[in-house]
Amino acid sequence: MGIQGTNFRPMALCLAAAATAAALTGPSVSATDTTGTANAAVVRPNTLIKTDDLDFGTIVSGATGGTVTVNPATNARGSAGGVTLAGSGAQRAVFQGTGGLLLITVSGSNSATLTRAGGGAPALTATLTRAMTTSGGGIILLGSSATLLPSGVQTYYVGGTLSVPANQPEGDYSGTFTLTVNYL
Repeated sequence: MGIQGTNFRPMALCLAAAATAAALTGPSVSATDTTGTANAAVVRPNTLIKTDDLDFGTIVSGATGGTVTVNPATNARGSAGGVTLAGSGAQRAVFQGTGGLLLITVSGSNSATLTRAGGGAPALTATLTRAMTTSGGGIILLGSSATLLPSGVQTYYVGGTLSVPANQPEGDYSGTFTLTVNYL
């Protein structure tokens, strides 16, 4: 009527097998979620929308004044004088438009004034330049005003040259400008 010692062995083997299996699988791994962003630009006939802002990027002001340029045709950034480029993130402004039966005229601001958030510093001035994608896929520079033939969706770019005085105080500077497209 007693329990013999051999009856305990299978139980010991089962516990040993379970412990071995747990050791082989390692600690449990948890999953994490992250989010992304989805964007779309919808253009209706005879409209114009902005898809990217003009950004001269991060710059270091030196003991002498200088300039920072963002090319509207190539999106390349460069500097001259006492300004040093830092980091990345500079970009031309991008606009999308469609419409016009016979002609499109493009004009807008020729300069922008950038002021420091919170004030307390001289404003910066950017001289603006415009470009657009041609129907063949190339990019042409536009003058202060241009008259063009419409062809599907047009992409317009705005870049410019930012003048930075010597020893300009640090801070975030921003300003606005306009791009005008008349669909005739």
